[in-house]
Amino acid sequence: MPTANLSRLLERNKHRFGDREAVVDGEVRLTYLQLDAAVSQMAQALLGFGYGRGDIIAILADNSYRYLIEILAINRIGAVFIPLNWRLHPRELTYIVNHSGATGLVVDERFHGKARETVVSTPGIRHVITHAHYGSSGWHAYEALMEANAGAEVPDAQMGLDDMARILYTSGTTSHPKGVITTHGNVIWNQLGQILEMELVPSDRIMLSAPLFHVSGLDVPGLTALYIGATLVVVHSYAGPEIVKLVAKEKVVGGVLAAQIIHDIMRMEDRDQYDLSSLKWIIFGGLPAPVYRRFQKTLPHVRLSEAYGMTELTNGAAYLEANPPPDKIGSVGRPFANIDLRIVDDQGRPVPPGEPGELVARGPKVSPGYWNDPEETAAAFRDGWFYSGDICRIDTDGYMWFVDRKKDMIKSGGENVASAEIERVLAKHPAVAETAVVGVPDERWDEVPKAFVVALPGMTVTEEELEAHCRANLAKFKVPKHFEVVEALVRNDSGKVMKRWLRDAEREKLQAEV
Repeated sequence: MPTANLSRLLERNKHRFGDREAVVDGEVRLTYLQLDAAVSQMAQALLGFGYGRGDIIAILADNSYRYLIEILAINRIGAVFIPLNWRLHPRELTYIVNHSGATGLVVDERFHGKARETVVSTPGIRHVITHAHYGSSGWHAYEALMEANAGAEVPDAQMGLDDMARILYTSGTTSHPKGVITTHGNVIWNQLGQILEMELVPSDRIMLSAPLFHVSGLDVPGLTALYIGATLVVVHSYAGPEIVKLVAKEKVVGGVLAAQIIHDIMRMEDRDQYDLSSLKWIIFGGLPAPVYRRFQKTLPHVRLSEAYGMTELTNGAAYLEANPPPDKIGSVGRPFANIDLRIVDDQGRPVPPGEPGELVARGPKVSPGYWNDPEETAAAFRDGWFYSGDICRIDTDGYMWFVDRKKDMIKSGGENVASAEIERVLAKHPAVAETAVVGVPDERWDEVPKAFVVALPGMTVTEEELEAHCRANLAKFKVPKHFEVVEALVRNDSGKVMKRWLRDAEREKLQAEV
């Protein structure tokens, strides 16, 4: 039986597409032959340090061609990689490295300070590889290792579909982040689904437009570009204008974009000066229907695919197709390939079409559980299904609609209020760019909705206008009791609004007043 090792894609593609560009990173352009050779060089360096099957190696770095080489080299020798979120505090990084049992670390020069604090606190780290052109305190310089292992040829370790390829630590909703196990099979089944869903072909040039420490960077389509033999173009700026310039220069066909990048692009006054005719599709999540329609007018020739995914699902669970029916805009589309979705009640029983409930999933794309965390695994993975914690509904046409995170549902006076429903109504106001609604404490109703609103550039909106708009479109108990117009919403590294931060800030404010 052939190996399921993710690195196997290079063995195939170096023969089929040897001289084609595999990775473009600024001035660095690697063909498939060059990428395969570089992966063998790094793999040999890792073997020389004594790493092999099952060992865990963490990476603290910006997206780059080196990062891609290291991911594939780690998998080539049968080891497991952990992409670390460089925005985390050293204490958080130390927890992840300790909890995972990582024994190796790769680090960019600009993160040396964080890395030293982490290494000091994690005695299990045996070797550190730095992307700087020097090694210090026993650290090993990337370039020196590559030169020392020039000409090496390392075969792929024989890995099964159920063998672990990586661990992705999610931003913790509890006291600590959870390490989501992703197998080689999870990744491969996701890649096959991405190819089918987005109709990817080897001639495509696809942006790596999200951080590799996030599932969106790795899997949407991410490494799928290399699986199909396409070209992966590394993005270094997540600002809308820079994305537009890169698309025009490199003739990019698609990529995943966070909501704030989409707003940046819509605000660009000189956007029409750039040739975006190569762009075929954009994947995103969390755009209200009115914003989606505005974006359609901005890029009418592009498939705008609202999507739903999670780290535990190797991301994609549902995608909206090209040219969706007007009444389906606002949904996240229909279920993705290679995954079963079901909406259930609190007892785990399927609910009728159109009724809201918790989304559960199963299939070869679904993670087997959380690393070194049997209690959390038992709580979320039950009876063959993964319980997402998301409230969704699936209509009679098979389209899925995200309602809210279970933890974001607002309990007000005995009624359940979906923050996302209020956000959709507010997004229809002509002066509103984006909004976030959270539950805040209330003496009478326990919780009431509060809306944080960002106005469109050059426009203003008052709290009174927002309240009147909501009263005209929502039941009385759903109308926010508080409104606050802000310049921007606080977001995490994946572009999601930090509702937990907003809730905590409001509670702290209330306590200070008391």
